Amino acid sequence: MLKHWLLCYLCILIVHSSTLPFVAAEEETPTIRFLKTWGQQGDQPGELHFPIDIVINSQDEVFVTDHLNDRVQKFDREGKLRAHFPVLPNPGGIALDKQGNLVLSHILASGSSQHKIADQISIYSPQGKLIRQWGKPGKGPGEFNCPGGIAVAANGNIYVADQTNHRVQVFDPMGQFLFEWGKYGSQPGEFGGKGSPNSRVGGPQFLAFDSQGNLWTTEGANCRIQQFTAEGKLLQHWETDADAPGGLGGYFSGFGGKPVKSLTGPIAVCIDSRDRLWISAVSGRVQQFSPAGKYLRGFGMEQGDGPGQFYAPHGMAFDSQGHLYVVDAYNHRIQKFAVGR
Repeated sequence: MLKHWLLCYLCILIVHSSTLPFVAAEEETPTIRFLKTWGQQGDQPGELHFPIDIVINSQDEVFVTDHLNDRVQKFDREGKLRAHFPVLPNPGGIALDKQGNLVLSHILASGSSQHKIADQISIYSPQGKLIRQWGKPGKGPGEFNCPGGIAVAANGNIYVADQTNHRVQVFDPMGQFLFEWGKYGSQPGEFGGKGSPNSRVGGPQFLAFDSQGNLWTTEGANCRIQQFTAEGKLLQHWETDADAPGGLGGYFSGFGGKPVKSLTGPIAVCIDSRDRLWISAVSGRVQQFSPAGKYLRGFGMEQGDGPGQFYAPHGMAFDSQGHLYVVDAYNHRIQKFAVGR
């Protein structure tokens, strides 16, 4: 999620199958293939206005938070629109709870939004019925300042990246506050200390659980990835501000090709079936790392609006076939890739 919400009007090139150039650390890695894209800027059904996050359920239904249209849209694996429904203002992060309901975060930070209320969490049925909501702006337990990514643990507890409060908050499935960890700083276990304390791009920004029940976090300002237990104990971390394959640095260039030096670092993290990390970055890269932080391969090495290029890729998700879906936020579209197992 980014500090500025100026939006580009771009033509979307639809290409159904092509092989992407990619950079890999090892020779015998599967080829990453672009499969398709859908979406363009607008407010009509199937169009998107700054999508942020994505989740795919066991039926391969694809749900996308359509941030500035205040709605969630549902697609099939081929990008065909199946449903859309309004939600509370400015939806951002999205996850599935144990019942298959949609858990959403709502942020106040969009300068392009007409709304002045947000900073809360909501739960909707897959059909769009509001089940419950909680939270308000603030720093106390159960209060938020730009909540971002969401992850649901195996026991149903809900983890929220409380971005500008630089902490992770944990709730039970009914929304009752349980505990929190993190504070502003650059020491291991802290978040965002190389940026302004009031900036949500410091992090934590997005969250993801691995198969062992450990939680991974991203933080843009520190160009860092951290791994915690479900109780908040730090396990490991790594960071690199390099603007190169394997690096998490580089600046956003989507505003007329001019680098925005306040916008850098990783955005989202997604875990595949082998516990490898896929990390999107402001620089347009989507990269795969081992659980120990070793760079494996990546794509999107040039920012743009062509197939396999991005302007600030955000949320990511896998379907049952192992295909990777990436929210291409500033191009107002979703891109789908075959990445191998």
